[in-house]
Amino acid sequence: MQIKNNVSPVAIGMFVLGAAVISVASVMIFGAAKFFAKTETFVSLFSESVNGLDVGAPLKYKGVPIGKVERILIASSSKTIRESSTAVVYSIDIDMLRRKASGVVGDFDTWIQAQIADGLRAKLNYQSIVTGMLYIELDFLGEPDENYHLKYRGPNDYIEIPSAKSGLAELAKAVEKTIVQISEIDFKSIGDNVEKVVENLNAITSNPHLSEIPGGLSRLIEKSDRLVQHADSVVSDPELKAVAKNLNAFLKSADAFAVSADDELKSLSAAGKNTFSKLDSVLKNIDTIVAPQSPLRYELAVLIRSLNESLNSISNLTDYLERNPSALLTGKLKNQKGNIDE
Repeated sequence: MQIKNNVSPVAIGMFVLGAAVISVASVMIFGAAKFFAKTETFVSLFSESVNGLDVGAPLKYKGVPIGKVERILIASSSKTIRESSTAVVYSIDIDMLRRKASGVVGDFDTWIQAQIADGLRAKLNYQSIVTGMLYIELDFLGEPDENYHLKYRGPNDYIEIPSAKSGLAELAKAVEKTIVQISEIDFKSIGDNVEKVVENLNAITSNPHLSEIPGGLSRLIEKSDRLVQHADSVVSDPELKAVAKNLNAFLKSADAFAVSADDELKSLSAAGKNTFSKLDSVLKNIDTIVAPQSPLRYELAVLIRSLNESLNSISNLTDYLERNPSALLTGKLKNQKGNIDE
């Protein structure tokens, strides 16, 4: 059984023609801005490596995209190839710059020359450190009215924007040095040391005396708690507080006494000379009184002799009373001869 093919070649041709017309119209509509964009071409020379910078890489003014890289060339030096630089040609979309600058840009040639004189410089920067892709950054990295030397001597009449060192080469060297240092680390020795540490830890944890530590710590904590409670009770004792209060009052009194004593000592020191002078005169009078030919000394000798006799009589009476205690009641007894006992 045959299936009849009803597809018309004319319909296929019309479909293909319509697709082509739509494609051309899309390119004209969406690409018209690119086709008719007003651009200006610039060049910057870099003495460092531009590895990671490709044609089509973004050109940014203070982080805002305003163009792209068009070509990357080697600018040969007049001296040696060793001193050659890399010439990066890039274009600036003037209409895009004016839209993003909000009318700040008037005459573009005058504006860009003023920016260069004010310190505008081109440098390499990373789009991503992971991928290592670069882009051109325009920023004010120089001083205003700084003297700069233009190096471009190419066949094309490009406006040169001076370049500034980005430090990417130093960063790459530092990363490379870090990688080398990491590769020199003896991970095997570190692993062996870690293994020994683990073995020592296992030996310590398997020690039978280790199980006694928690109990000892518990008892120590319990005793410490009791000690703290006892100390708290002692500190909170009202008698101790009274003692502290009394001690404080005593210290204040002692301080006042010390001040008073100091004043007294000063007054005594002032009166000392008069006292000693009077004492000296008194001693002189005493010396006169106790002189060998003085009447007072004779009277004192008689008085001392009388006192001595009185003391002897008292001594005899005391001895008699010790022998005859009843004499205090009956008096002295007479003996058979009629004499009183001594």
